[in-house]
Amino acid sequence: MDILELPRRIHTLGEEPPPAVHSISYHTCWTLHTALKKAPHDDEYEELKESKLGVFIKFQELGFDWASRLKEDARYLEKRDAALALCRVNSDRTKKLATSQQSPYTANSTAKVIISNKKLYRGYNPFAPIDKKKLKELADWLKTCPHYRIPLDKKLRTSRTWWYQILRTSLEWLEDCHIDAWINVLRKRYDANPQHFRTERMCLLDHLFSQQWRFNYKDFKDSEPDQNCLGRRLPRGAWNYYACTTPSFCQSKKVWGTDIDDVYAPVNYNDTHWIVMWISIPKRHIVVWDSICSNEQRAQYSLEPFTYERPTNIPPVRAGDCGVYTLKYIECHALGIEFSKKDFAKANGKTMRDKMAVDIFQELPDAHEFKNKDNDAILGAYDG
Repeated sequence: MDILELPRRIHTLGEEPPPAVHSISYHTCWTLHTALKKAPHDDEYEELKESKLGVFIKFQELGFDWASRLKEDARYLEKRDAALALCRVNSDRTKKLATSQQSPYTANSTAKVIISNKKLYRGYNPFAPIDKKKLKELADWLKTCPHYRIPLDKKLRTSRTWWYQILRTSLEWLEDCHIDAWINVLRKRYDANPQHFRTERMCLLDHLFSQQWRFNYKDFKDSEPDQNCLGRRLPRGAWNYYACTTPSFCQSKKVWGTDIDDVYAPVNYNDTHWIVMWISIPKRHIVVWDSICSNEQRAQYSLEPFTYERPTNIPPVRAGDCGVYTLKYIECHALGIEFSKKDFAKANGKTMRDKMAVDIFQELPDAHEFKNKDNDAILGAYDG
């Protein structure tokens, strides 16, 4: 309809507003409603109900005086909800967010928040943005090191600048000490808040576990078992891992198969590549996450009844960043988070490194000085 032209001031007879007042003045909203209803024709009035004044008109047609002082009365609440519901249904201006976009917060209905109703993370976001303030604290602390300005290849391996520069430099090979430092961060978090992880029946191992098996696997295979396939020569310290007294950092002393179902271990493959091994004890199944795997392999493992799997549907990595991705594979799977191609994009390798450096600096400030002495204990744990 055409825009309705109304007088500058609408009022009922005997209730004229003062000339200086540029507003509508009424003692009740009923008089204004009556005036509005009489002003246009019938068909124009119906269109007016669908305009911005529609809410006001529907309030009145439901017999509700919106200026009433009985706002706490149950009838007020009932009529108000009915009027608003009727207006929302009839208005084509109402836009609804998709289910995945609906906010769990309903206190402020005027804010259009694009947020999922589902909690994305069980405990914490492993890809949360880096705290720039803490990153600066790390940088300032490293500047106080006497070896700060020395080139990386000439730095002492005992200096903190060498340790953190290796960790933070893209495509640099992560040493055993870096791998163990992040595993210790995860062990500390798991010890403090096991509910943040996918299960409370798991253990996270450092590089020594796979190293011991690599060095002693031939002796194990060549040893003769008894009639029950038992009695083979185990690597030194195998019992320590079985009883979770090793690693000694945040040791849980839980027994595999009794208290532990899932085992995560980083594996140094020929000192050229880092991969992950996830052992499911109840399923008797081993999964290897290899960031440069070319073909998926599913086969019966030679030590039955365990089966073996190496999937290829995991985000790839640039050569040199395999250690970082290995640690993130462990963290995400332990937290029950899928390997997102977006989070694990190759371009994010540097960000992952900086994030790890900041977290280690904050949670394990002496990590660069940590000496893993578990191997010394392992050497004396088994002799035969």
